[in-house]
Amino acid sequence: MKTFKYSLILLLALFAISCGSSKENDTKAEYPAKISISGQLEGIEKGAKVILYSIENVGGKRNVAETTVDEKGKFSFDYTVPKIGLYTINIDNQAEEILVLEDKDLSVSSAPVGYEISGSRENELLHGLKEMYDKYSEEGSKLQQEYASSENKEEVIKKIKAMQDAQKAELQQKLKKFDGAYVSLVVLNFLNDKEAYFDVINETVEKLEKNFPDDQLVKEVSKSIDAIKATRIGAMATEINLPSVEGKNIALSDFKGNYVMIDFWASWCRPCRMENPNVLRAYNKYKSKGFEVYGVSIDQDQNAWKQAIQIDHISWTQVHDTNNEAAKAYGVESIPFTLLLDKEGKIIAKNLRGNALEEKLEELLGK
Repeated sequence: MKTFKYSLILLLALFAISCGSSKENDTKAEYPAKISISGQLEGIEKGAKVILYSIENVGGKRNVAETTVDEKGKFSFDYTVPKIGLYTINIDNQAEEILVLEDKDLSVSSAPVGYEISGSRENELLHGLKEMYDKYSEEGSKLQQEYASSENKEEVIKKIKAMQDAQKAELQQKLKKFDGAYVSLVVLNFLNDKEAYFDVINETVEKLEKNFPDDQLVKEVSKSIDAIKATRIGAMATEINLPSVEGKNIALSDFKGNYVMIDFWASWCRPCRMENPNVLRAYNKYKSKGFEVYGVSIDQDQNAWKQAIQIDHISWTQVHDTNNEAAKAYGVESIPFTLLLDKEGKIIAKNLRGNALEEKLEELLGK
């Protein structure tokens, strides 16, 4: 398991970090705001660099301020914060900590693991999050070692799952405690199964929208939540109307009155191609009883798409999502991604794979 500082790489890869204004959390905040960041560090030699980075785009960052440590391990520099946002501070290329910058001076001090940044509620909450993450990382590392040497691996797997469940529960508790603080965005990054924790996530995003209405990252997170809403069990499927292999547009609503499986896939997706025989078997068995498949390809290469249709003997409806508009509307992050709709177009099941699709159709349409 990795410590929190290594998880920063994942965070930057997933989020295009930007800045926004805070209204509810600090009504007195005025931007741009000139702040001071200072600290006294242990075990750092004189002349070591301390660099502040702003996050400019996905995976990218920009040096916005730097200084050096004196003979006593002290440093200090000023920076003008355009608006509240997530940054990182790099200390002598030995550690890089994530922090929230707003209209408050901050101090950096050595901690048992990495460094502690204090001076604002946002960074105090962030420090607690780091401690929690490192705690579970250490526990996870021990369990991995136990798994490697254990003769009862199933028992260790149970321990790992229990640890993962405990971490998810604690992350949910933190989201509620943070009450829409900007650092909630970092917590959202760690909750991979967002649908399973939809209620608390949705509540958090609503608070973030209220507190930081102009923040671009909050807007992006809000869009992802809207996509989850659109594909929850019980939701009505969003209309899709895309060109078929022959170039004629075919709408999803054309199949109303049947049970329909929307199947997002691509010719280059090996799991998709491995699943196609299962879909074909189910389709051939139940198409006469009111079952249809609406295949949505996200291929960029139309020839590869058409060739895969022939090779896999796909006989159900196929359309091409050239600009990934349908995939974005449905929040598709990985493929294969499928949704089963009832006769009215309501979502009743998701990602039925292998024999699960046939079993569900047998339940709905009989043998």
